[in-house]
Amino acid sequence: MFRSLRARLFAAYLGLVVIGFGGLTLWAGNLVATSTLDDVGSSLQVVAFSLANQLSESVEEGRGDRSGLAATIAANIGGEAAIFDRQNELLDRSAGASSQFLGTDSYGLRDNAAGVEMFYTQANIVYEGRAIGTLQLELPTATARHTIRERWLGLGAAFLAFSILAIMFSSWLLTSLTRPLARLQAAALAMAGGDLSQRVAPGPRDEIGSVASAFNQMAARVEATIAEQKAFASNAAHELRTPLTTIRLRSEALQTDLDEAVSARYIREIDSEAARMGKLVEDLMLLSRADTGRLPISHEPIDAVRVWQRLEREYGPRLRQQELTLTANLPGTPIQVGANPTHLHIVFRNVLDNALKYTPAGGQIAVSLQAVGGQLQLQVRDTGRGIAPDDLPQIGKRFFRADKARGRDIPGTGLGLALVTSVLEQYGGELKVDSPGVGQGTVVTVRWPC
Repeated sequence: MFRSLRARLFAAYLGLVVIGFGGLTLWAGNLVATSTLDDVGSSLQVVAFSLANQLSESVEEGRGDRSGLAATIAANIGGEAAIFDRQNELLDRSAGASSQFLGTDSYGLRDNAAGVEMFYTQANIVYEGRAIGTLQLELPTATARHTIRERWLGLGAAFLAFSILAIMFSSWLLTSLTRPLARLQAAALAMAGGDLSQRVAPGPRDEIGSVASAFNQMAARVEATIAEQKAFASNAAHELRTPLTTIRLRSEALQTDLDEAVSARYIREIDSEAARMGKLVEDLMLLSRADTGRLPISHEPIDAVRVWQRLEREYGPRLRQQELTLTANLPGTPIQVGANPTHLHIVFRNVLDNALKYTPAGGQIAVSLQAVGGQLQLQVRDTGRGIAPDDLPQIGKRFFRADKARGRDIPGTGLGLALVTSVLEQYGGELKVDSPGVGQGTVVTVRWPC
């Protein structure tokens, strides 16, 4: 029946208003009616007691003239009156008064012979401390009922006014609550349609405002993720296209008549490009497994010092070829970390490889390996090209290479530190890259939980 949230909330709120205000009005109306009747009845009782005191001598047996007393009293009070003796036998009554002794301790209601609703009450007529009779008074309820109707009308008008105000307030409140939700819905539908630039106004600092802020954060992250995926696909295609082009051209050339020296060189180039392409594919697969949570994490105890020493021996020929000096400050005791050996080797290798690629001949690389605060800390400091301050926040992103114009002569795909970042995230580690500026070297710090 009510499909929209606003309609359901409005119906619920309207129901609460009607039930709440309606119940309150009924309770107040009944209270007013009872109170009005009690007031009139109590007033009639007071009048009856006062008149009964005045009648004591007239009603005393054998004394005074009682005829016409009831009619006089009835005329004075605007009702009816009857006088009874001590045996409740009628002594005198007005024309419309009941001839029966009704008997009550306070007051009551009854319909007279003409069908008119009447209050009635009695008061004892006392003479010298003795009850010698009873004065019975009757008064039409018309005036009291008229007063009750007027008060009911006032309560009804108040109920209607408060209900209208409540409906207006609830309509405003529901509009203020559902308008941000409508904007969220429109933005979500637009995003579903492909417009990833959609954002919503933050709004007040309440639950809906928090949802709007969360939506904006989600939208920004989705937009950034899609942009990264597009850039990733474009860069991956570019990096794969280069070796494939080289391989295709060299293969076509080998199908022609070439001397042995040129053929051998082309075969070496094909092998090199194939190895480069294989390395790129391996890196991409590793990143994909890390992104999807399929990276085989283990916490096998490994001596990080021995892993580094093996890596240093592995890179020895390349260090000598590039005329670089490597100094390593290693502890004399093992540093045990929980890790997959391959993953720790990937992190160490890419950090060192990054330093070698960007440090010119004659440069120096200083390595420090130590346990600090329950973590393994590897710090690699080089005297290489350095990084511009604007590029520092981008370090570790996939395919990013600082100042590509200067780095065209440097081999690599820009995935090295991205791999390091992905692996460290799986183990709760951290990568930090600092550089004073271009031409002033770089400091790379890796922290891995022990």
